[in-house]
Amino acid sequence: MMNTPTMKVLTSSDGTTIYAEAIGDPRNPAVVLAHGMCLSAAAFDGLFRDKRLLDKLYLVRYDLRGHGRSGMPAGIKGYRSSLWADDYAAVLKAFGLTKSYGATVVADVCAHTESHPFIGLVFVAPLPYIGPVNVGTPTVLRLIPGLMNTTDVALSSRTRVKFVDSCFNEPVDFGVRTSLIGQTILQPPEVEAYVLSRPQDPQKMWEAARAGLPLLLLNGTEDKQVSGEAVVRELSPHYTKMEVRMIEGGSHALFMEKQDECVEALLTFVARLTVGDGCFPHALY
Repeated sequence: MMNTPTMKVLTSSDGTTIYAEAIGDPRNPAVVLAHGMCLSAAAFDGLFRDKRLLDKLYLVRYDLRGHGRSGMPAGIKGYRSSLWADDYAAVLKAFGLTKSYGATVVADVCAHTESHPFIGLVFVAPLPYIGPVNVGTPTVLRLIPGLMNTTDVALSSRTRVKFVDSCFNEPVDFGVRTSLIGQTILQPPEVEAYVLSRPQDPQKMWEAARAGLPLLLLNGTEDKQVSGEAVVRELSPHYTKMEVRMIEGGSHALFMEKQDECVEALLTFVARLTVGDGCFPHALY
């Protein structure tokens, strides 16, 4: 088992650089981790150090375009749905994977891939896709305009602190809190506007769901940003194989504050779906 991450800087189809890392034994089932808005793959540091996961899985994580250490194209054209699918394909190729994914980017990959590369999905407190989907709480909806404000730098900075703080329900380590705030500051407000306004077509994703693509949905009962009940309502009509875990007291940073519960659920799900299969990649959001 490799306990030191392998780091790579990839080039996507439009020339945008994509930062990616992998850790663990590549002979194990591969899990691709995809972070949420404003943040970066560094949000998964705790999972990348979790011996239970490293013993059983091959973990891959990357900074989505417009985030963290990846490139941030100027203009909305640099955030077309097809480019997010290309980024994902570049990550799979770089680490020798043939399958994967989860969360908001699933819609991109399904829409622009003739045969989707997923064996199973794990969504953690997700925004299922960008479009007319009502899962955000009033708290996060009030924060979004400030995150995208390009004229008031002070407002944007204050909003990013509030955004990070609203991810948690319990006191968080100061180093973790400031790291997350720093990740949000790396992303200019105009880039966040591009990310949140880019169009996505979920129809191919729904087709895969109706065809039996398995989904594990993890939500916290005390999430200040996403309503778990609303997510279930949005996804239930489409996914014929959906397992829902509502974690009592869980926040939006579910895999941080309730890491044990998330790790146990993930390993159980992977084990169930990898019987007789050598590779089961998917992604956390």
